[in-house]
Amino acid sequence: MPFLLANLALAGALHFFSPVKLAASAAKNEAVKRPAHESEKVVSNASISAPAAFPFDAAPGSLDQLRQWAAEDSSAAWDWALKQPDSVRRVEMLEVLCYRVAQDGDPARAVALADNLHLIAHGTLANLEQQWAQTDLPAAREWAVAKPAGDEKNELLERVAYVWALADPENAARFVVEKMSPGNTQTEAAISVLHQWALRDFNGAEAWVELFPEGEIRQRAMNELAGIREYALADAASGSFPGESSRAP
Repeated sequence: MPFLLANLALAGALHFFSPVKLAASAAKNEAVKRPAHESEKVVSNASISAPAAFPFDAAPGSLDQLRQWAAEDSSAAWDWALKQPDSVRRVEMLEVLCYRVAQDGDPARAVALADNLHLIAHGTLANLEQQWAQTDLPAAREWAVAKPAGDEKNELLERVAYVWALADPENAARFVVEKMSPGNTQTEAAISVLHQWALRDFNGAEAWVELFPEGEIRQRAMNELAGIREYALADAASGSFPGESSRAP
């Protein structure tokens, strides 16, 4: 079976986890930072003050020059880019501007803009979602969970799970199983979370894998653990490695 995370046996095996509380209270106390009105404002303002020409000597639409322009006058740069005809180049310009918004310290707004403009072809929305999760995991997580089911949502949840696993891999693992739809993206997310878990708590990660039913995903998970163990043992003369408890390997 290609994706055993979809198998009810594995889902049942993971019931040993306590219920995940997705920081609901924190998310409610601070409204989810998806300022849709900001993205709508950027789009609607395109017809108000868009400059007639690219204000640099470089070739029109130079991405480097656009970055410079956005740093100096973000509103004008957005207006100009949104005025350009539909093309791959226009998409690249809008992606550059969204990344600039995140770089300026507002990944939540960058996500709202990228989502409003459907910037998913180059992984832009997912990349920005990951940046948002790094600064405000509860809000980014709640926004992604609320998206309609589908490949795009799974990609966003994968990025959230990765960030969550860096601090709390056990809950991130259950998040992958409970919130993601079956498929390759879910499988990759599970392996990614397992990797982070094993680096922090090898025995805990190993115990999770032992609950997997026999099959492709279990074997891949075991290979992942074996690779981490081998690398750590080679790197540490004592034979111990981060995350291992008193339990013998």
